[in-house]
Amino acid sequence: MSVLSFSEITIFVTILLTVFFRTVSGIECYQCSSRDHTNPFQCNEYMTDDKDITPQPCDNVYDASYCIKQTGRFEGGLGTKRFCSSLDLGNYCNDIQQPGDELEYRSCVYTCSSDGCNDGVSLKANIVYVSVFSVVMLLSL
Repeated sequence: MSVLSFSEITIFVTILLTVFFRTVSGIECYQCSSRDHTNPFQCNEYMTDDKDITPQPCDNVYDASYCIKQTGRFEGGLGTKRFCSSLDLGNYCNDIQQPGDELEYRSCVYTCSSDGCNDGVSLKANIVYVSVFSVVMLLSL
């Protein structure tokens, strides 16, 4: 019986690792804004089946682990924005009234952690959770 050399063991281990471990890839999220003037109807609050956009890799965000859907007031206007994040921003809604505004606007943030989860459809459970939590909080006042 022959003993394997160090280089043979290294090659063998490298082949095993290559075969048994696939490349790890990050999360993929919808990344769009309803304020985008080139595709204004692709990123509404509720995405429909006729949308042309698909979840994209979050390679531009270091350590991205979450998909975010933000609705209401952001970047000086109203609309919906979907993006990647390395932080869990939670699930909540606030009523916002900027100086000079006559109306109060509802602004919500929804966070999820699976590929393409920020389309709006899969966030319904979070919306129910936030609604129930809000009612419970109002009743406790």
